[in-house]
Amino acid sequence: MGYTGLEPDMQHFMLDDIGYIAHSEYKHWLWARKGRQIIVGDPVCAPENYAQMVSRFLEKYPQVLFVQASRVFAEVLQKMGLQVNEFGYETDIPIENFSLKGKHRAKLRQWQNKCNREGLIVRDVSISDYPDKKEIEDLSKEWLKGKSGEGLGLIFRPLRLKNEQDVRYFMGFIDNKLVGLAVFDPIYSGGKIIAYYHNLDRIANAAPHGTSASIILAAIEVFKNEGVQYVALGMSPLKLHEKQVWELPGFHLFTRKAFWYAFEKLSFIYPFQGNASHKKKFNGEMKPVYLSGTKGTNLWEVFLMLKAIGML
Repeated sequence: MGYTGLEPDMQHFMLDDIGYIAHSEYKHWLWARKGRQIIVGDPVCAPENYAQMVSRFLEKYPQVLFVQASRVFAEVLQKMGLQVNEFGYETDIPIENFSLKGKHRAKLRQWQNKCNREGLIVRDVSISDYPDKKEIEDLSKEWLKGKSGEGLGLIFRPLRLKNEQDVRYFMGFIDNKLVGLAVFDPIYSGGKIIAYYHNLDRIANAAPHGTSASIILAAIEVFKNEGVQYVALGMSPLKLHEKQVWELPGFHLFTRKAFWYAFEKLSFIYPFQGNASHKKKFNGEMKPVYLSGTKGTNLWEVFLMLKAIGML
């Protein structure tokens, strides 16, 4: 979540020589008069310092909601006495030996073949040098029209029409007309890019079915040649493991049941099932993510979290 945590509206709690926590305050005159600090992802520090970072943060900000926490961070929070619930999973695609062979990625092959037949060409472009910014803006407006869950400012970064350091833009064209784009944010380790995070898509209504996947596949081939380790497709919210094997002791059972119901029935809030189904086609590695809070994970706290991240 590195680049998301560096957005202009984020605050940063620093501990010298240890790391920082990116956070944002949510206040509402009725729902949350005292406010909640919202932390998306893990602290930016070594895992052995998570507990110290959180303890010091809670001294200053006693009312906190943690969203999209990794398993390692969730275990630290649980050991500190906070209630933790499974919130979904993230999908990573290791790309060194990535291949479309086999039954598990058959749908991706089908989509790619269809897009190739219809003349889709994918290019790695410099967004600042793209000559027709209005074409991109029109595509974005068309894509966003009627979409649910597109206000998730704490989860996804907005589309920007100028170059940012190491951010990559892949665009799909048919007959030289822009029909789709995907934006990838860098993930660093030791000062080097080890992966890319698929931050957002914009796909034209008239684009062939499978355009989004085809653009991602083209990007994977480029990244593979550059020695990148994996592509992160991001979170599938509320897609829970059927047998509770990812839950931690003390989780809120009613909240878990509510997540199941929302995933199955409330697609008008956010396309939960479509999101999970699309990522499943890539047959990547699934890693659970968690929700926690200093006031527990009851439905009221979940409601405040969903309001804060823009899902409601």
